[in-house]
Amino acid sequence: MKTLLALGTAALVLSSAAASAKTYSISLNGHCDVITLDVKKTLVAGSDDADCEAGFGGGLIGKVKNFGDAIVAGVQFSAKAGDQFVFEISWPLATGGSWNLYETSDGVTLTEVETGTYTVDSGGAYVAHGTTPVTAALHR
Repeated sequence: MKTLLALGTAALVLSSAAASAKTYSISLNGHCDVITLDVKKTLVAGSDDADCEAGFGGGLIGKVKNFGDAIVAGVQFSAKAGDQFVFEISWPLATGGSWNLYETSDGVTLTEVETGTYTVDSGGAYVAHGTTPVTAALHR
């Protein structure tokens, strides 16, 4: 009986933790990237719209010196295999908020690729605000 009660309690805790996640959709202005973010307290997982450029990543919400509160997440883009990207997105999410994208291909040098603003898409609508992916700014 105690085992059954413990399993029931564990299931309840796990289901309420999953339910506490909030999903956001943001479009990077000037780009076709539409990013879906799942936020659980300070943990963030996200993916880019595969119709633009398939990518995924994860990170944390915290305070960044000279930027403020932000989502900071490592990202992989399938079209840029071998490169590691870091997104810095202003938090809380609000239309007109800023973002920065950095890239490294050697783990030694982190280079700013591009900066911009984003639009928070309401009602789960995926609206691209441009035609090129954000990684197109990366010249090699």
